[in-house]
Amino acid sequence: MKKSVFGFAISFIVLYLFWILNSGIFEPFYLALGVISTFTVSYLFHKIFVPIKEPKLLLRTAIRFLLYIPWLVYQIILANLDVAKRVLHPSMPIDPVVISFQSNLKSELSMTTLGNSITLTPGTITIDIDPDGTFYVHCLGREHAEPFLEDVPCEMASRVGYIFGEIER
Repeated sequence: MKKSVFGFAISFIVLYLFWILNSGIFEPFYLALGVISTFTVSYLFHKIFVPIKEPKLLLRTAIRFLLYIPWLVYQIILANLDVAKRVLHPSMPIDPVVISFQSNLKSELSMTTLGNSITLTPGTITIDIDPDGTFYVHCLGREHAEPFLEDVPCEMASRVGYIFGEIER
């Protein structure tokens, strides 16, 4: 029961803050409408919105995720520069390839996070993820595929696994 209330409370707070930030209107009618709307949505979907029910585990995951974001942004910048260099180069050294690799990630949330991180990085797109953890990725160049094809887990997969407590660092 406590875990359900915790998930509902987190969902309500986040959704209500989102409502306020997006509406930008602070009149009582709209604030009350926001409370009613977010209460209804939180009540119906809090199990989906907050998949981690333990408060300590959620806090640890949130902190680790916030620390992951700067690293991911740095990787996105590096990949942007690489893609720009390839496109602007006179011979356009583009060698597209589709690869598959097996990850050690277990939960759907961690696999989705890795797939989204790969897709956010220019030059790579996650095509599919099998339930057993096999990823299919389209890469703009073979150099983009190399980190995923090594025997050890790639750094991105290790970092995502660490966020969700599936891989220790």
